[in-house]
Amino acid sequence: MIVVISHEQDPHAARVMQRLAARGERVLLLNLSELPARATLSIDYARCGRPCVEYARDGTSYPLHQARSVWWRRPQVPDLSSIADPQVNLFTANEWSEAINGLWQLIPGRWMNDPVRDDAASRKARQLSLAAEMGLKVPRTLITSDPDRARAFVAKSNGSGTIYKTFSCTHAIWRETRLLRPEDMEHLESVRLAPVIFQEFIPAESDIRVTAVGGRLFAAGIRTVAGDGLVDFRMSVAAAEMRVEELPGDLTERLGALLDRLGLAYGAIDLRRTPGGDYYFFEVNTAGEFLFVEDRTGLPISAAIADWLAAPT
Repeated sequence: MIVVISHEQDPHAARVMQRLAARGERVLLLNLSELPARATLSIDYARCGRPCVEYARDGTSYPLHQARSVWWRRPQVPDLSSIADPQVNLFTANEWSEAINGLWQLIPGRWMNDPVRDDAASRKARQLSLAAEMGLKVPRTLITSDPDRARAFVAKSNGSGTIYKTFSCTHAIWRETRLLRPEDMEHLESVRLAPVIFQEFIPAESDIRVTAVGGRLFAAGIRTVAGDGLVDFRMSVAAAEMRVEELPGDLTERLGALLDRLGLAYGAIDLRRTPGGDYYFFEVNTAGEFLFVEDRTGLPISAAIADWLAAPT
C-alpha cells in the first residue's frame, strides 16, 4: 500500500494518485481532518508482534505499518471544531498531536519527505545558510524584528532596491514578495510585531523553478516581462513565458548536495538567473506546487513522483 497524506481538494495529490491507480497500485489518501468524527486511529503493541498502526473509516481498516511508501504532501490536522471549550480544545489538540507525531515513527516505508526532516528543512533561515555552504549564491539578507537594523539594511542597498517577504502564508493571509517603496519606510516600526525577511533585489533574466524528485531535477525557466511578476513570478505566471531549462553541471551538483544535507526526496527550488548569467538561490519549498510547470512544459514530474512511490522498498 502507498499512503498519500493530503486532502481531497489537492490536485497535485489527485494527479499522482491517478497515475498510481493506473498502474494497479493500492493507494490511500490519508486526510487527518477526518479525525475524530469520521475516522479512528489505533496503535496496537500486542497484536502484530510489532506496533500495529491502523487507520479506520467507513468500516474499512488500513494497516499503515504495512505502507511501502508515504508521500508527506499537505498534512491536515484533526477537526476539533465541535469542542467549544478552549481549554478542552487545546488539551485534545495536544493529545492528537502527540499520538499522530508518534505514529509517523512507526511506519517503516520510504518517505517523501520524512516529517522530521521536512520540518527542519522548511526553515528558511537554515536553507540560506546551507545554500551558501554548498557554494550557491544567495542574496544579501536580513531577518529582523528591529526597525533600526531594517533601516540600516535598506540604506546599504546602493540603489539596487530591497524586497521583503514573510516566512509563510495561509489561505486567509497570503503575501507575495514585494519591493520596498519609499512610502513603505514609515511602516518599518511594525516589524517589531513579527520578524520580516529583507533581501537585496536581484534583477531577473528568468526565474527558475527546479522540482527535485528522488535525485532527479526538473528545471523550468519562467520569464516575466513586466509588472509585479518581475519581483514575484507568481503574480503573473499565467502570462509568463515558460520553457524547459538545462542547468549548468556545477549548479546541479550544488543543488543535489543541498537536498542531501536537508534530507529531502522532494523539493521545489526557486532560483533566479540574472541578465549576467548568475544563478541566485531563494528558497526550497518542501511541498511546493508542480502542476503549473508540468502542464506548461510537459516535464513528467507527477510520473516521477509515482515512480518513486511505487518503487520497491
